Amino acid sequence: MLVAEAMTELVQAMGELDALMRELGADEVADAQRQLLNEAFGEVKE
Repeated sequence: MLVAEAMTELVQAMGELDALMRELGADEVADAQRQLLNEAFGEVKE
């Protein structure tokens, strides 16, 4: 159960980081980061 909670929090944090990077104008960096995460963990749904 703790693993599921930790993964949920990690996904939320990564979503917030993605939104912040895009807000700061770093869309290309955010896209590259999302691609790496998708390759490592599979498609992440927000």
